[in-house]
Amino acid sequence: GGTCLNVGCIPSKALLHSSHMYHEAKHSFASHGVKFAELDIDLPAMMAQKDKAVSNLTKGIEGLFKKNQVNYVKGYGKLISPSEVNVDLLDGSSSVVSSKNIIIATGSDIKPLPGIPIDEKKIVSSTGALALTEIPKKLVVIGAGYIGLEMG
Repeated sequence: GGTCLNVGCIPSKALLHSSHMYHEAKHSFASHGVKFAELDIDLPAMMAQKDKAVSNLTKGIEGLFKKNQVNYVKGYGKLISPSEVNVDLLDGSSSVVSSKNIIIATGSDIKPLPGIPIDEKKIVSSTGALALTEIPKKLVVIGAGYIGLEMG
């Protein structure tokens, strides 16, 4: 799981916030007596701010887990009984986890269109769009996912 926090609503909202700040500076500050000789977007700094927001919230969730004595496992799991999950861990090992209560956070995945491969260069996924190294002059959003709609 973790799509919203890592590559979904949180990073997209962080970038939207930076974009709104730029728009306000460009279009509204002068009427309040604040003028700029030059205004520019520093995309690497915007991306760093986005990454910082994600990191801070991730640490906050980990802190809440610890405070509330919630154990979590990062990996790919398969239910093997109503109270057991076999987890392929990120380090390549596997483990069977037993618990009275199991939460499965599956996240989501991008569904590419048939015949249109996502190369993360010219055709990007929503995840790739959150990691662009330059601002595209034009952008076409195909689909109705909320991240794509926010970027459009």
